[in-house]
Amino acid sequence: MKFIITEEQNEKFNQKVKSMVNKYGFEETLVLFDNNIDVIKRAYQDNPESFLYQYNNLSPIEKDNEIYYLDKDRLPLFTYDPNEKNWYVYINYHKIWNFFTEVIGLNYNQIQSIIKKWLSQTYNLTGLTPHLNKWYVPIKLEETYNVK
Repeated sequence: MKFIITEEQNEKFNQKVKSMVNKYGFEETLVLFDNNIDVIKRAYQDNPESFLYQYNNLSPIEKDNEIYYLDKDRLPLFTYDPNEKNWYVYINYHKIWNFFTEVIGLNYNQIQSIIKKWLSQTYNLTGLTPHLNKWYVPIKLEETYNVK
């Protein structure tokens, strides 16, 4: 039996997938779709940068000469030292970088370009060079640095 899905139905489904990714994260959403990565990939194929929109309202926290941007769980999504000459920004691998690698299939330079543009447009952070950072143990700043 064949099912015909209209473009409107497809778009609604893609919006629901994006909503789930925003709410639960892409790794958890992937599990909900029985590890079918194509479902998530289809939702973002026309605009992979839109994955970053869920992180458009982060507030910076400064601690020990580092600037941290935290997610809703108070985990760092990216961080940089404004006093460093090289101005690297370290991007959370599990929450951001991995999405572009595993789901969308982009290479390192393509991911850097997308993140660099997003940081510039969203947070007015220019001149930063994105690098992945594999925080192996989730760090909550309030536990590590007594930041509330």
